[in-house]
Amino acid sequence: MFLTEGPKKDPQKRNPPKSAILFRQTKEGFSMNDFLKTLAISVAAGWLLDAAGMFLPWLLGPMLALLLLRQFTAMTFHWPRILRTIGLILIGVQIGSSFNREAVFLMWLDLPMMLVMTVAVVGFALLLALLFRKMTGESLQTSLLGSLPGGLSQMVLLAEDVRSASTTVVTIMQTFRILLVVLVVPFFAIFLGGRESGTAVLQADPEFSAPAFAIALAGGTLLFFGMKRIRFPLPEMMAPIVALAAVQSVTGTLLFEMPPLLIVCAQLFIGARLGLQMEQIGEKMTLRIGAAILLNNVLLVMFAAGVAYGLSLWISSGLFIDYFLSAAPGGMAEMVLTAIEAGGDVALITGFHLFRIFFILLIAAPLTAYFIKKLDGKTEV
Repeated sequence: MFLTEGPKKDPQKRNPPKSAILFRQTKEGFSMNDFLKTLAISVAAGWLLDAAGMFLPWLLGPMLALLLLRQFTAMTFHWPRILRTIGLILIGVQIGSSFNREAVFLMWLDLPMMLVMTVAVVGFALLLALLFRKMTGESLQTSLLGSLPGGLSQMVLLAEDVRSASTTVVTIMQTFRILLVVLVVPFFAIFLGGRESGTAVLQADPEFSAPAFAIALAGGTLLFFGMKRIRFPLPEMMAPIVALAAVQSVTGTLLFEMPPLLIVCAQLFIGARLGLQMEQIGEKMTLRIGAAILLNNVLLVMFAAGVAYGLSLWISSGLFIDYFLSAAPGGMAEMVLTAIEAGGDVALITGFHLFRIFFILLIAAPLTAYFIKKLDGKTEV
């Protein structure tokens, strides 16, 4: 049973979450058969959805298949973390290769729009925390950390530092939002008017340059280790994005284009990991909390769509799908993959998500944490 109110102690404050135990056991005790079984199921699920003409088949297929099998069977699975890392690197390279000098310049021009959209979405998400608290009786601290669209790992780490926040409920709220957005937004994007599937705006013929590529590789490697050191989110994806964008904006050329097969591999690697991360959701979530999470996230997606529609009317040169995928409260990797499939402006959508990541990490999350700790101090007096 979940906590209902007040700053009660969360039993998971001292014990690691079951997902952490699962993946530690995966490294130590699971067999190669578990990995091959997981791989076979992922490939088969992706192939079936691809044959059916489904949107993002190699991401959604493995994710849904492994999620359902994890919930309703006793089967054991193993998906090495290195494959997720490779998938994020491939997506980072794909995103970075879509940037050139003009795309980076347009990002600077879009900063006012980025600020308006980010403040609106983050502010509305925090307002929804009050609705979640009223519906479930959870503490304000739990509701705020669970509602802030700042990423699963970052919000869970903040929850572990706040005594009155339930790490369990925050984990469920963040995890379920990822699941809902990854499932709903791509299907919604099918009906939006995009460009030709798989195309990127401002794309030119690649002009491979060995010296420029070497600089991008060295810069990306240094950025990766620097981001890892400061615990920046998704360094595997962010480092190649920044490195390639910097080199290509300076040289004025695009170095190369990602082969479609590698994009499929990236989808599969990430989709399988997402499916296994969402472990035993049914056992951890009550009907009341599930209904509150569903309502809050549906309202948040609808609000993001409204903001995107307003921006598309304000800026006639932009498409609604570009702003919708930019505002959607999902992970950057999943939204960019959706943009690639739906014909969205990859550079624009990436720019908006990068801005939101920095805004949440540098402004929204610290302010929220400060407010929560002040609130904790008052309740202890």
